[in-house]
Amino acid sequence: MIDRGIVAMLSELAVERDIKKDFILDTLKESIITAAKKQYGPEENLECEISEASGKITLYRKKNVTKKVKDPDTEISLSDARKVKPTIEVGATFKEEIPIDEFGRNAITIVKNTLIQRIKTNEKEILYEKYKGKSGELVSGTVSRIYSTGAYIKIGEIEAFLPREEQIPEERLRRGSPIKALVKEVLQHPKEGDEERVRIKGPVVYLSRIEPDFVVQLIEFEIPEILHSEVKIKGISRIPGKRTKIAVYSTNEKIDAVGSCVGHRGNRIQSIVRELSGERVDVVRWKKDKAKYAAEALSPVEVIECEPLSEKKVLCIVPDDELTGAIGKVGENVSLASELIGINIEIKGRTEYYKKKEAKRRKKVKVKDLPISERIKKLLKEAGYNNAQDIMSKSREEVMKTKGLGNKSIDKIYTAINKVINQES
Repeated sequence: MIDRGIVAMLSELAVERDIKKDFILDTLKESIITAAKKQYGPEENLECEISEASGKITLYRKKNVTKKVKDPDTEISLSDARKVKPTIEVGATFKEEIPIDEFGRNAITIVKNTLIQRIKTNEKEILYEKYKGKSGELVSGTVSRIYSTGAYIKIGEIEAFLPREEQIPEERLRRGSPIKALVKEVLQHPKEGDEERVRIKGPVVYLSRIEPDFVVQLIEFEIPEILHSEVKIKGISRIPGKRTKIAVYSTNEKIDAVGSCVGHRGNRIQSIVRELSGERVDVVRWKKDKAKYAAEALSPVEVIECEPLSEKKVLCIVPDDELTGAIGKVGENVSLASELIGINIEIKGRTEYYKKKEAKRRKKVKVKDLPISERIKKLLKEAGYNNAQDIMSKSREEVMKTKGLGNKSIDKIYTAINKVINQES
């Protein structure tokens, strides 16, 4: 027997699970009709009414009123109908009440199973609607299960899935430990090919910890100045598990954008580094000028000067002992810096750069323009020396091998070269 108290119980269930009461009542009606058709036959035209106030459940068999009955299953004669309802007319619908008490155990089981299944389906739909708009948001949860293919993260009333390829390389998750992640996408069912590894029935919330935006969200969460728009994030580049560079800027001169993010003794940035399982995070100052921006992007390396080579390339000069650090392990520092500013960065050590720069300047100084005698000029040209670089790239002894040149002539040549170059400087 279906207890009338079930209506009150389902009303409480609707409140507990945040399900609309109308849906619960409609589902109960459908469940009772489904069970009744199993008992009385699928051809029956049935209707169920439920009084929310009294909890009374009434089931009707509906028939068309006719003068002459051709199909007893769907029709009732006018005379028989008027025995119950005297004012009824031909063409009207007659409702014959079916006692709920007649339901057998199998019918009650059908009502129960249909109701449970519909509620579960509705809950899945509600969860999907709730989380589908959260893509790109930062969420916090607890690691509940770990497998070789991925981990399940308990977030509120759901379990989300963090695929192995979306985890930070070499990080070790522990069951029960708190964790933050980015909602990458929300699907009603597992992706095609994911059916075996994703053990979630219904909507699947896919998470990621390798997206650059994950770091952005972490910083926005941790740094009040960014949350209040006093400091703005202008760009980010990342190699998950290795290193991240993030550029910040403040329109308020009183606020140090980089200092706000790093915090006193690095306390703010260290909390982010811990969440990233030790991944290095460089916070750099954004500059509108690409050359200056490049110098900032290579931080913490000291950049002596930057020279634009083209619209898509800039040359940065660093101290010789910082050349390796500027390039970074497997080139990660310079590649991240280039990605951050949007153009290629070429790096050279100070000694190499100035040596080549000096060579270029000397190459522009032609022998014919040197303030020396015509005789010496002629001897140099005959020996194949066309510019100052040709001369300075050789040792003094080699130049002296030129026929007709002695120590005094060589001194005059060197003095003349230095004089011209200094004048150009």
